[in-house]
Amino acid sequence: MGFADWLTAGARRIPSKDAEFIYGEADGHLGHFVVVYVFDTTQFPDAEFTQERAVEWVRARLGHHHMFTHHIRRIPLGLDHPYWIPDPDIDLSAHVHVTAIDEPGWAPLEAPFSELLCSRMDLTRPPWELHFFTGVSGIVDQPGRLTAVALKAHHSVGDGLGVLQTVEKVFSDRTAAPIAVRPARLLRTRVFARSVVGFPRQLIRFAKDVPGNRAVDRALKEAKASGAWSANTEQPGIRFNGKVSGSGAMVPITLPTESLRRIREAVPGATVNDALLAVVGGALARYLAEKGEPQRGSIVAMVPRSMRKLEEWESGNQLAIMNVDTHTDTEDLLERVARVAESSKSEKTRTSHIAVRRAAAVVDTLPPLMMRMFMYAGRKATNFDPQRPRHRHTMISNVAFGVASLTLEGAPSVAVFGGQPPVDGDGLRHFLAAAAGGDLTLTVMADRAMMPDTDRYIALIRASLTEFENAAAGRTNQDPSDEIAS
Repeated sequence: MGFADWLTAGARRIPSKDAEFIYGEADGHLGHFVVVYVFDTTQFPDAEFTQERAVEWVRARLGHHHMFTHHIRRIPLGLDHPYWIPDPDIDLSAHVHVTAIDEPGWAPLEAPFSELLCSRMDLTRPPWELHFFTGVSGIVDQPGRLTAVALKAHHSVGDGLGVLQTVEKVFSDRTAAPIAVRPARLLRTRVFARSVVGFPRQLIRFAKDVPGNRAVDRALKEAKASGAWSANTEQPGIRFNGKVSGSGAMVPITLPTESLRRIREAVPGATVNDALLAVVGGALARYLAEKGEPQRGSIVAMVPRSMRKLEEWESGNQLAIMNVDTHTDTEDLLERVARVAESSKSEKTRTSHIAVRRAAAVVDTLPPLMMRMFMYAGRKATNFDPQRPRHRHTMISNVAFGVASLTLEGAPSVAVFGGQPPVDGDGLRHFLAAAAGGDLTLTVMADRAMMPDTDRYIALIRASLTEFENAAAGRTNQDPSDEIAS
């Protein structure tokens, strides 16, 4: 072990792509996510935990991921990226909560889930919370008695696929006691010393990387100019592109997968995800029109795409952002789905292009202090005027979360929903996940000031799905291929 490694023994340096979520954390730009698993406890009363039982259950599983037992330690003066530091004295009562629900339906869950979604996390302690809501009934089209378990965690721990692997371990019969951690002697001092020692090397490395970064920029411009992918033009902004109020709603609805597949089958080359984008885009366009704010162009969706099959990043977040045009300015509905499919393929081509992938890696060459300064300056300079032209209007994400094989003291998981809080410039978000029986759960997260009537928007999504499905009736694509994930 070298001297530099000895200085940080027992700590983990957070990679730049994960550190971005820590640097960006601010009011109006919260960097956490909430994933809610719903378990059918009708025949499993032991799964309805008390506070004491919940703490005991969680304690037995803390070893499944380092986020449960480590906190984020920022480096003074920003000389290096933050580190994961072991926390030997975790107060689980601050992380594990049980709430008994005694009314049916979604109404008794609205307030606690809004608080979960829009409250800022305390990043001085391990960045996670588990909330058990027992005695739930009448949600996500599931009968019987339910327990909803909400995991709230900071995005610096990883993206959806990374967290899914942890969740699959936690909600199983496998226990994992945390490794005993002794308070590391002078660890914080040693980590800071490592940062001081390494800072000159960061600057030298950055200087050496400048020619290569310039070459990456030239290659990116050349690829774009060559027409390697279709350029995405700016569109007029909408009401959801302003600054958020800090109050949000999270509403899950169940969508029949068969309906989306019928739409997909009617359009050669389309995927289920393309059908979903068209359906949601149509609902959003109609909502704006009802508010007297018809979109003058087309609505563009931000769609995260996992890069795990293309890249080997050390970070827990391995995503590229696609900007997919939902072509709401196209009247014919099936033609609209076809154009969405073309836009999706173009964005996949763009995010797969070697020049784009190399450009995304440039952030890893920036000294942490410079990266923080750029992010701070960019946030301050961003104009959140809803009318300002922009490249995207809302997030529509297809999360890989499913319910197969997940249990809570024997109770099977029957649905999963959740997502990220509305943020400045993106006050309306959509997340799709699996539900029992092969259906899908779509979660709508909206800033309450921007959308005070989520019920109306949910009704428009259902109406849009019916409208597209009717258009697809009698017209099918014989290609059996199907793709849900983006």
